Amino acid sequence: MNIYIAAKYPFLRDAKEFVRREGVSTEEILHDPLYQRARDMGMQRVNDAIERGIVGNYVTADETDALMTIFSYPVARMIVASIGSDFLRGRYALAEAKRAYSSLTREDDEFVLGVAKEFGINATDGLKIYFTDYLKNAPTWSDKWKLVNMPLKGGWIGLKKVELARLVQESLREKIYNELIDLRPPPNIKKVFAEDVNRIKNMMQRKEMERKVEIGKASISKFPPCMRQLLAAAQSGVNIPHVGRFALVSFLHSAGMDTEEILRLFSKSPDYNEERSRYQIEHITGKISGTEYKAPGCSSIKTWGLCPVEKMDDICRKVSHPLTYYRYKWRGKK
Repeated sequence: MNIYIAAKYPFLRDAKEFVRREGVSTEEILHDPLYQRARDMGMQRVNDAIERGIVGNYVTADETDALMTIFSYPVARMIVASIGSDFLRGRYALAEAKRAYSSLTREDDEFVLGVAKEFGINATDGLKIYFTDYLKNAPTWSDKWKLVNMPLKGGWIGLKKVELARLVQESLREKIYNELIDLRPPPNIKKVFAEDVNRIKNMMQRKEMERKVEIGKASISKFPPCMRQLLAAAQSGVNIPHVGRFALVSFLHSAGMDTEEILRLFSKSPDYNEERSRYQIEHITGKISGTEYKAPGCSSIKTWGLCPVEKMDDICRKVSHPLTYYRYKWRGKK
């Protein structure tokens, strides 16, 4: 992989190898005047994610430009991790993934296949993928991507290049998001970007407050950790699985929200589609289907991998249903 390709896809193994071979320390990247452009571009990546929902394409006229672009990626990750906002983590991961998708659609099939395989998507040379890999990565909340609407033969699905690139986008988004949760940036990152970090922190706090306001009979601040996490993911544009969307909508409905109130929460997502969201909500709440689905209990939430174990509190350990947690909070029980 040449340095210009690495600059376009700084999350790939070969791009990380460029960084390793340069032998530049984190301290140098954060303080050396030689890397000021990388710092500026890293901050711009974060600003792009917040303001535009997609990271921009940067000019790489020569190898120095390309190298600064590569270094800007770890700088941006450190900035995002230092702020500690789950909303920002989701927003940034999605913005980087969208940029990658845009670039991948202009690459040849072989390159897209190689990137897909690096992310564990086992596609064949004919752009075919086994259905289990497809279900793991496809944005199946959209009818277009549901398995029944795909050309399935012998367990294999034939894809177009842009469709495989879309699966890579979702896999990359999840990868970046999870890495940001575990990333421990150096303490001095906040000093280097003090003004920008404070500005973004204040912005994220305002967004958090917007999500915690009381709507109708429901109070988001009293939701259990699993529902707060699902709601934050949905609002930041993260693709949550069918079971996650079902669990969240049925919980919100049981907590006293009507369709319009639930839509108002989902409208904060950068990928919000009112018609699609309304249909899904009204199906789960029984307006269309005729069956009003009950919110799942903690055992189902855990089975589906939706329970954030690291965020469990004392109330979580006492109850067996998210709604019971919610009632505890309303009654002020500890």
